This record gives sequence, C-alpha cells and structure tokens, in this order.
Amino acid sequence: MKKIISVLLAAMIVVPSFGAFSVFAASESWQSDEDMTKLLSELNIMNGDGNGNFNLDSYVTRAEMTKIAVASSSYKNTVASGLQFSPFSDVSGSYWGAPYIQAAVSAGIVEGYIDGTFDPNGTVTYEQAITMMLKVLGYTNEDFGASYPYGQVGMAQSLEMTSGINASIGDALTRREVARLVCNTLDTGMKDSGTDLISVHSCEIVDDVTIIASQDEDSSLSATEISTSNGKYTIDDTFDMSYIGSTGDMVVKDGKYLVAFSPDDETVSEQYVVYSTLNNAILCYVAGDNTNIHQLEISSTTPCYMGSTEYTYSQISSMMEMGDKIRVRYKSNGEIDYINYSEGTVEGPIKVTSDSWINNFDTDSSTKIVREGNIVDEESIQTNDIIYYSKDLNMILAYTTKVTGVYESASPSKDSPTSVTISGVTYELEGVEAFNDLSSNGSFNYGDTVTVLLGRDGESIAGVVTAEGYSSDTKVGYVTSTGRQNFTNADGTTYMSYYVQLVAADGIVYTYPTSTDQSSNVGKTVRARISNGVATIGTVSNDLSGRVSYDNMTIGSMKVSEDVEIIDIASEFIGDVPLYTKTFMQRIDGLNLKKSQICYYGTDSNGEISELILRDVTGDMYDYGIVTGSSSGTDSKQFVVEVDSSSYTSTNQSLAFGNAVKVAINSSGVLESAVKLSSYSGAVTDLAQTYAVIGANQYLLSDKVVVYRKTGTDTFSEISLNEAINGNYRYTCYYDKAESSGGRIRVIIAEDEE
Repeated sequence: MKKIISVLLAAMIVVPSFGAFSVFAASESWQSDEDMTKLLSELNIMNGDGNGNFNLDSYVTRAEMTKIAVASSSYKNTVASGLQFSPFSDVSGSYWGAPYIQAAVSAGIVEGYIDGTFDPNGTVTYEQAITMMLKVLGYTNEDFGASYPYGQVGMAQSLEMTSGINASIGDALTRREVARLVCNTLDTGMKDSGTDLISVHSCEIVDDVTIIASQDEDSSLSATEISTSNGKYTIDDTFDMSYIGSTGDMVVKDGKYLVAFSPDDETVSEQYVVYSTLNNAILCYVAGDNTNIHQLEISSTTPCYMGSTEYTYSQISSMMEMGDKIRVRYKSNGEIDYINYSEGTVEGPIKVTSDSWINNFDTDSSTKIVREGNIVDEESIQTNDIIYYSKDLNMILAYTTKVTGVYESASPSKDSPTSVTISGVTYELEGVEAFNDLSSNGSFNYGDTVTVLLGRDGESIAGVVTAEGYSSDTKVGYVTSTGRQNFTNADGTTYMSYYVQLVAADGIVYTYPTSTDQSSNVGKTVRARISNGVATIGTVSNDLSGRVSYDNMTIGSMKVSEDVEIIDIASEFIGDVPLYTKTFMQRIDGLNLKKSQICYYGTDSNGEISELILRDVTGDMYDYGIVTGSSSGTDSKQFVVEVDSSSYTSTNQSLAFGNAVKVAINSSGVLESAVKLSSYSGAVTDLAQTYAVIGANQYLLSDKVVVYRKTGTDTFSEISLNEAINGNYRYTCYYDKAESSGGRIRVIIAEDEE
C-alpha cells in the first residue's frame, strides 16, 4: 500500500517556495483532492485554470496527458516551447501541445496511430495513461509483452500505480483519476535504477523517520530547521508543528530541504502539559484543557527526547516541572512509544503585593487558580504569596511557604549570589527580585532577620520581606542540637556564638544564634523569638485536644487548614538522635489526641491550624527490624539486630532471637535503643498491600512495613511485601501499639507452609 505523502516545502532562495499541504496516497480511502492537486501543482506537473480550478471531474485529453507525463519525467526540461514542428498529421506546429508531444515522442513516452495521427483532443483512456506513466518509469514495449493492453495494466497494478483508481480498460480518465495515477507513480521505483520517480525532481522519500524537535524544543536549531532521527533539515514557516513526535516518511529535496512529511497511518500523538511526575507515571492535562487530569503510565526506560538528544524517562523525569510540555507518541496497542519534552512557558515568580495581582497575567474566566494544590478563587490569594502563570495550563499557581531566619551568607559572593544561607539552611535564588534584595545592592545585610518566600520547588527563594513585615517573626520547633559555632556580621566579619538548632512543623531544620547556652532544651519543643539576628528561646504551651477528622479537617472543635504542616517527634530524646517525622492529616485521622500528645499548634490569618507538632503519636519516626543473633560480650550478652539490611548490636537483656523490635540509631550508626514489639495472636487469613486480616479483625500495615522470610530455625532474609502476599506462607504480624492510638503493623515474619 502506498504511504501518505504529506507535503510541506522549504522556502529558500535556491529552492522553490511551496505551500504547506498533505498528499495522500491513492490507496487511502480518505484521500484529499486538494492535497493531491497542490503537490502536482507545486512540482509543475498539473495546474489549474486561470481561476485556479482543477476541474477534477473533467476528462483529460491525450495531449494533456502527454504534457503531464513529460512534466513528471526526467525529460521535463527538454520541451522546446518555440518549436513549430509536429510528427503527426493532425497536430499542427502551432498547436499548444506540439512541443510536449514532440518531446514525448523523442523520449519514447508516446506513439501515434498507424495512420500517422495522434488524436490530441481525444480523451485519454485508462490503458493509454498507464502506458505513458510506465514509459516515464523507463519501461518499453518489450517489457509488456504482445497482449496489449493487458501486459501494461498488469504491470501497473503489480507496481501499485493504479491503487485508488476506479477505472478499467477502455474507460476515459478524469483529471482526478490522472492525478491519482501520477501521485502513485511518483512513489514508484524507476526501471533498473532502484530510485523512485520523484528523484527526477531532486527529491527522495526517506522511510520511518521520527520528527524530534523544532526550535521550540531545541534552542540550538534555527527557526528554519527541524531535527529528525535521520538528521537535521531545512523547513519553511508553514511546517506543521503538530508533526513533532510523529514517525513516518519524508520527502527531502537536494538532501537537506524537508519537502514533505507523511506520518504513519497508525501514528497517534497527543500534546500534554505536565502537572506532576511519579516514578512510573506523569500527571498531566491535555494541552488547552485544564479540566481533567490524566495519568500516563510510563516505564523508566521509555525513550524521551529533550531537544535533539534521546534520554530515558528515569534520566529526565526529575527535570520535569509543572507547566512543562510533552508530546506523547503512542504505539498501535495504546502503549507509549516515546515522548518529546520541552520546558513550558511559565511566567513568574511574582510576589503578591496588592489585590490587583491578577492584572499581571492574560487570564480569562476559564483560568484555574491553584493555591498549594487546592483550587481557590481570586480572593483567596494573599499578600506575599508567590505566584506563577502557566499559559499552557491556563492556570495560576500560588505558593505560600515562608521561612524566617538570620541571613548568614551568600555564595559565591554577595555581589552576585546564586544561593544564600538562612539560619543554617542553604537556598538557591529564583528570579531577579530575590537576587536584587539579597545582593550587595539590596536592602538586606548579613545578620539581618528576614522572611524569605519560597517558590514552587519549595527549595528556592523567590522573594524576601523584612521579618517585621510578616507576622511569623518567631519559629517554633523541636530542638535537635545546641553548641557554639561561627556566624557572620553585616560587615562580613565572623564571630563565635551559642546557637540552637530546631526542626519546625515544615520539617526544615533551622539554626539561630543565641546569647546563652541552650543545651538544657535539647529534645524539647521551644519558641525562638528572633530580634536583631539573635534568637531568644522560650517555652510553648498547648490547650488543644480532641478527635481528628480528615473529612471535616478538624481537631476537636478547631478547623485545620488545607495547607497544615505536621511533624511527630519522639517522646524522649535518645542519645544524639533527633527522632521526628513529617506526617499528614490522613495518617492521624480518627485518633483522639490528648493535650499531652500535642506539643504545639499555630494558626494562620483565618484562625485555622496551620502548624502542628505532635509527641509520639504515630511511631513512624522509629526504625523497625528483627533480632537475628546473639553473642556473649565482656560484661553481658549482646544481640544482633538487623535493620534495613544493616546489622547493629544491642545490650537490652529482654530481647531474644527472632524478636521484632523498634529501634533508634544515632548519627554515628550506633543503635541507641531496641524495644521488643508485640504480635497479634491468631492466624492471618488475608494479607494485602495495606492491611492484614487476623481472625475476624482487619489491621492496618505501616506504609514502610518490613517483611522477613524465616527458613529453617535460624535464618531470616528480607523480602518484599509483594513476595509475601503472593507466596505460600504463614504470617506473624508485629505492632508497636494499638491501632486506635496510632499504631501499625511494623514487621511481618513469613514462614514457609509445611
């Protein structure tokens, strides 16, 4: 079956300037008359009348067919337009078609009748037109045999020259049928040369080419270049950019001009705008439609083109950000074949300073406003929010994370900073506003207490305000260490000071200079009030308690913000281990929290809980493992504990071989504590990804549940939960505390069924 020839001709001084169009092979039922005639017109093979009409239903005369055949052939430049000679008695030298008929006779393309006539105004028949085009390909009467016209028709059919033409021997041909015959013949190999007829027009057809990138995807390309899997080619400004990511056949002129591209008929491609990425999926919207989010399943090895370079999804996924663009090419079975990735056109970051913030962007009533992942209205955007606008998503993206701390240093210098350190945490700079504020030309100096506004990655500074200009000039957190270290003055000199390091509800660790030793506060939740670059440490109190409802976003009678930040800390500070973990409302849903379990809560401007520090509610800050052996030490028996494929020793004499344990490991890799877990009694009748059924009860698994396979009497090996679920085992499930108190199944031992 002939492939589509979808034409787009390059506009260069040395190359004819063609318009953008597609020519469909005649074998396709959905062939376009307009596409066919445009190609033939641009190649100067067939042309319309004075008004540009091709009159495709009109019949073609023998003289007209002769001109078409010559114009298709390598003899197209041999026509002597001023020639006043004709080899046939019924064709005068002044007849318009005489030069073409003479050229065709000389080239062996046409013959007259036995009586010496040509009948130039007679309609050309199916077999006559076929014979002319076969001779254009270089075939002669000797190739057809003696049984005219059956030899000619049979050969043309075998070469697929007649595909899509509904005519038979003796039928007169219309201009439409002739156009189809010529298009088919252009994509047919010439006799003895192996090259297609289209080569006589300095063109070649290259099969199975992928259009990879234009200047939009690869800035190294010029506006008149396109990158393909077969190399780089010149295009004109009418090239259809929707072909990016498609595979098909292309027509190339002079080896460097992309004359035409024909996507495979099974090619299906779609353009999306990225919302988020996962390890094995991309969350995105169809370009131009931000109503429904789509999840594209994709493997880590899927080819991904960035610019003209091929990567895999695992190599490029971390680069993808909200608002970036991808074009996905699907296989015929619906699986993703490959994607083309390019950065999106996202405006921002912009710091909100007034109610007229939306006037910065070209929005309309369909623009979606998303604040920290939640769809909101325009009035919900607040002063000092950081906002972006993705035109491709038609979406405003607002971010609210703010950090107050001491401006300690800039790198590589304060004259041209690319990153700065705020209270011990280093942040990259995003945008000219943050650069101007924190550089030597800005209004902030080393030692100043500032509030920095983080951008969409949650790690880069997009704006800065004075701490006094923002309500949060204090930081409440869990103290993880204290001591003395060097700090930097506004003039760049260093000084030694006490410091306190704490982790706040956002999970970030902050370091502040203090005037006194704060070692007595290690392991406590404190309030750091920052003034003139120095933190004064005070206590915090709590009067909150009640049932947690994720559906209602409440704790007791208090409303909880959709943006709430929560950490859960250990009940005691163990050695030098800062035991804490970020957690979420879903994790504590349904628990009745006592006042003693809530170290601190903070509220936002709406009076909703926005910060929450819990005390040993979830138990998720600990590691969990199993006792795999014991040995006699100098003073007492020591036990070998395996955690995350590493071995540690414990002197807890209440342990025994095979015990599942909750452990704390310090920063030096020493196990500080190991506490034996309890097991549920009864047979496990069902084990799934999130729960186990034991007896008549269902119990939740930790999302980091550890599974050990026990073989024989003394060997444990860690296996995946999937292996445990799909294997033939009997299970024992160990938990840290009751589920109603926040506990979960932490360790599962799977033994082979006998």
